[in-house]
Amino acid sequence: MNANELRGRSLQAQLQFMERNGRALEELVAKTLKAREEQENFLNGFAKSLEDIAAQEGFQPLAKCLGSLGECGQRLVNESHDVMLLRPESEILQTVTQIQDWAIVPMKDREKAIKIEAKLQKEYDELRRGSSAKEKEKKLRMLSDQKRRVENVNTLLDAHTENFDRYRIQKMKVRQRLRVCHIT
Repeated sequence: MNANELRGRSLQAQLQFMERNGRALEELVAKTLKAREEQENFLNGFAKSLEDIAAQEGFQPLAKCLGSLGECGQRLVNESHDVMLLRPESEILQTVTQIQDWAIVPMKDREKAIKIEAKLQKEYDELRRGSSAKEKEKKLRMLSDQKRRVENVNTLLDAHTENFDRYRIQKMKVRQRLRVCHIT
């Protein structure tokens, strides 16, 4: 097995892994959003109930305590919305889009290009046995063009992989700096 075949199998395995995990990640995000929405609805109702009870309570210290609990519940809803939805959702969606653009699409393009190359190679091999020189020449040109396309897709895939690795490393460095700044 030559290096290109090994690389092809490795890229195919990565593509399948990323497609499976991309779908799983999208499902997980959807479930998290749904659970968060249900939690938000519950906390809003709970906070509203506490505030209503506080408004009807005659004993002032208890009314104040219940009102404070209602305010805390409302703050929890607002802050958890910001923490769980605004920042991570956009970051997750951006990362999924990056993976889609930089990895999955080029890998699928590579897969198609290799299949076309194999088909053209087979057709050319069949033509070599007993066809006119003109047909052979035409098929050979098509085959060499397709080989260039495969090389170009491989080069593009390498560049995208490097870009995505750089992107991930930059994100990790930013997170690390934010943690260090937050701790100090």
